[in-house]
Amino acid sequence: MTATVAIVIEGVLQREVGSAVIGQGQRLYWGLMESYNVALLTDENAPEPVQHWLKVNGFNKHPYLITQNLKDPEDLAERRMRQISRLRQAGCNVELVIEPNPQIAAHLMANGIGVLNYLHPNYSNPRFRPDYQDTVTPWSELVGEVERQRALREEDQRPQLEIL
Repeated sequence: MTATVAIVIEGVLQREVGSAVIGQGQRLYWGLMESYNVALLTDENAPEPVQHWLKVNGFNKHPYLITQNLKDPEDLAERRMRQISRLRQAGCNVELVIEPNPQIAAHLMANGIGVLNYLHPNYSNPRFRPDYQDTVTPWSELVGEVERQRALREEDQRPQLEIL
């Protein structure tokens, strides 16, 4: 039985913000295709838009796409465990999961699943970076910035210029 590697689409193949392809993830997908069955995991529950994105971007050789099931838990780590369980129920020998979220990767490892934690400074969700500081901008600062931008727009002469 050929071993299976499961790749999370969001954050490995597709940018977290927008829907651009991550080049390194694309090369990883095709490189792993040589030795593994490749299964794709997504946190989306509708498969059609995901399948369309995959097809448009040339990801077309994987035998499995595991989406979020409506019965899956809200907890992302437990959801990922359920997705892997569904792959195993389909007869896959899941040897490795490529996961962009360090918390989920830690949970998978704690449950005996091999993990490659894919983190790229340009594509990762900022929350996953070790230097990330979760600071909330005070409301007064936000209001002040809006007022400052309004004042700048009032002084801007460009909208009043005649277009040639």
